[in-house]
Amino acid sequence: MKRAISFFLAVMMVFTLVPFVSAASPSFVDVPRNHWAYKAITDMAERGIIVGYDDKRFRPNNLVTRAEFAKIMIAAADVDIDRRNVSQTFQDVPKSHWAFYYVESAKPYLTGYKSGSKYTYKPNEAAVREDIAVAMVRLLGYDKSVKADLNVLKRFRDDDRISPNLRSYVAIAIQKDLMQGSDNRFRPLDAITRAEAASLLHRALIERKNNDESKVVFPNPTPTPEKPELPATVTDNFSNTELKNWKTDSATGTWGVINKQVTAIELDEDIEHYFLPLNWKESTEPEKYELIVDVIPSGTNGYGGVFFNGVKDKTNVVYVQKDRVILGKVTDVEDDDVDVIASGNYKLKATNRLKVVVNGTTVSIYMNDQFLFSQKQVKQEGTKLGLYLKAEATKDAPRKMTYLDNFTFKAFE
Repeated sequence: MKRAISFFLAVMMVFTLVPFVSAASPSFVDVPRNHWAYKAITDMAERGIIVGYDDKRFRPNNLVTRAEFAKIMIAAADVDIDRRNVSQTFQDVPKSHWAFYYVESAKPYLTGYKSGSKYTYKPNEAAVREDIAVAMVRLLGYDKSVKADLNVLKRFRDDDRISPNLRSYVAIAIQKDLMQGSDNRFRPLDAITRAEAASLLHRALIERKNNDESKVVFPNPTPTPEKPELPATVTDNFSNTELKNWKTDSATGTWGVINKQVTAIELDEDIEHYFLPLNWKESTEPEKYELIVDVIPSGTNGYGGVFFNGVKDKTNVVYVQKDRVILGKVTDVEDDDVDVIASGNYKLKATNRLKVVVNGTTVSIYMNDQFLFSQKQVKQEGTKLGLYLKAEATKDAPRKMTYLDNFTFKAFE
């Protein structure tokens, strides 16, 4: 239970900065159109790099911690987090820390602290202006293409406060007009606010976009590759907490492994459906495949299973509940309703082994290795598939939750 509580406390901290589902047209009550950073904040929010809070506020004057800054840089640099074989660099950011993977993945853009042979990151301290200078210069690759002119630092009365190892980065940031000072001061150790972070990184992203164009030579046409083999069977008993078989970055809901079983929660109360996509060769588009998973309710009425035929925001789902198994369609993750296609009577048990066999346009449902029902004319519209939970499955977490275990995916020739 302690592991469950720590997992969800970590999730709650993560969602204060960057959610998994962002608003299409962000509008913040505390950032009017005449705010000096309105354009940058709006654009960065639309990109999902820095977002607001549940009360529709952005809180532009709030300071950004170094841990939060690492997560912002992951979004700004469009880095895909690889949770495999990641070792700990900083003594004060262990794997149990909510920002561990963000800090490790964003290291090329961050600053750290070294004492002897040991490194620390100081995740709870505020990010400062010289930190963002390093991030912007490295994000744009100027540290490799621009020679630093340290003389530009002499224009600032506080240039002696710039950390020695960061002086060249600050100089390049000034040379390229990415950052400026005021009143003849650069203020390298001043904490940055959310508005300043949005404005400065917005400027860097525009600069990067403008630098993207280059003249190229087109390669000779290559033969169309043969259709790849059907994917091998994928199994997962969730003994590995890194969820390496799954596309966690494109999941809806925050998924995690607790006691070798997987589940999910979502702090955004508008989200009603949680999806964890499987990482498989979708391009093979098999005619027939099956999905198997154990649905384990712990004080709940189930509401867990699988999804398939996923395309964009629409997908078919099969899930177990108190007295029925439902085959339906979800068209909006924020809409609690499921368009029921078919269902079968079933009494929920302590462990419920669900098998879904998709064969062309026919879907067959099995429970505990016994055939329950089938439905024809279920069109195969998309190739995304994986695990599914309704919001009801974990609304009383961590005391009452539904878990999923012993997953198998198999495609047939």
